[in-house]
Amino acid sequence: MSWWNEEEVLQNCKILFRKELGNSSCEMSLLMINDSDMKEINLLRRGKDKTTDVLSFPLEFDFSPLSAVLQQRKKKPHSSLPPIALGEIVISFDTLKKQAEEIGHSEKDEFYRLLVHGFLHLLGYDHERGEEEEKIMKEKEDECLDILQDL
Repeated sequence: MSWWNEEEVLQNCKILFRKELGNSSCEMSLLMINDSDMKEINLLRRGKDKTTDVLSFPLEFDFSPLSAVLQQRKKKPHSSLPPIALGEIVISFDTLKKQAEEIGHSEKDEFYRLLVHGFLHLLGYDHERGEEEEKIMKEKEDECLDILQDL
């Protein structure tokens, strides 16, 4: 992964956090794995016996508690509250490479597309709840990717 730069990834995650969560301190886990491991996780966690590109495992399964925490933090912006633990994003590097080639963009671009997609799932966005939710999530993905590409 010649394009991989951990410091850049961390900085871009901070940009996503700030865009979507303001000045709240946040944490998330990012795991890069192969298709075989992704297939196993997908079967274990979702009952789907196939690999996929990205999975997200939010610590909050209802968006409203996260909203309440963010509202509370806006009232006390300089308090020493612990970081918000968002959850985990799992990306299959094998599928990322295949999709980048199929789509015709770089592996780095595909990585950020999958990272943003997974991040939005951690925040409660879900394209599988119907056309309107899918449209909202797609617009949000485009906004986030535009910000990262403008750097």
